[in-house]
Amino acid sequence: MNYGIHSNDNRDAGYEVARKTAEIILACGGTPVFAKEFEGEFDAPEGTVFENFGKIPLKTIISIGGDGTFLSVVEKYRELDTEFIGVNKGSIGFLTEINVDDLEKDITALVKGEYKILERTQLEVQVFSKDGSLKGSEECLNDIMIVRGAKPHVTRLTLTIDGQKIEKFYGDGLIIATATGSSAYSLAAGGPLLMPEMKDIIVTPICSHTFNGLTYVTGPDSVIRVDLDDFESAPMICPDGRNFVDLEPYDSIVIKRFSKVLKTATLKSDNFFSDVRKKIVQRGSFYENR
Repeated sequence: MNYGIHSNDNRDAGYEVARKTAEIILACGGTPVFAKEFEGEFDAPEGTVFENFGKIPLKTIISIGGDGTFLSVVEKYRELDTEFIGVNKGSIGFLTEINVDDLEKDITALVKGEYKILERTQLEVQVFSKDGSLKGSEECLNDIMIVRGAKPHVTRLTLTIDGQKIEKFYGDGLIIATATGSSAYSLAAGGPLLMPEMKDIIVTPICSHTFNGLTYVTGPDSVIRVDLDDFESAPMICPDGRNFVDLEPYDSIVIKRFSKVLKTATLKSDNFFSDVRKKIVQRGSFYENR
């Protein structure tokens, strides 16, 4: 079996963890594969293959870095029919399954097939101009943020769900999140925490300047529409924190579940809620002790 490895050298100094991961895969009878861009970057163990991921079948893609690295790897390779798993070299890591201290044990279990597959909902976002023309389309795993831009002006948005006008929103913006993204910005903004296998979609306001400011949880087949008013300072739209199209007055944003799930490998027992609580506490300690 081939196992793709993508490492962030800003987190994995000298590709130390990447090299160790390749060694463990080889010892278990698998083949570690790095994209061509990594060839010559480090002293890879004999038997390592360097080939672009789209040209070789991969059982699993292993991301080494933080949550941002994991999301960027997913964005780059989501169209491949493969599984994803992350090795944490960030702060704490909500999306990264493997701690470096458990690398040998967990990579061995991965290659031996001792894991479960978790199918995670993804979102598709489309932006239309006021004349109805499509400005751009994108997919994401975590969330779509529609937030105020460079100047601290109130963002005015109209939220519609399944054709029903829900509210005229005034505030810093909205977060539309999957269950996977429920433990990220949406949680910080007061949204609910959903188990990662759930297919519902969350709409969470950011600093709502209204008397309701409710978070909405929609069904998996719901269509969410956000219409922009005129504005002095353009808000931004960011799928999984990435730059997207420039927003203009009276643009419309349509968000729904993407047709494909993302498959992630999970090695841990089902302790999702306690794990999130533990990681939030650990993250505070991590930054305090840096």
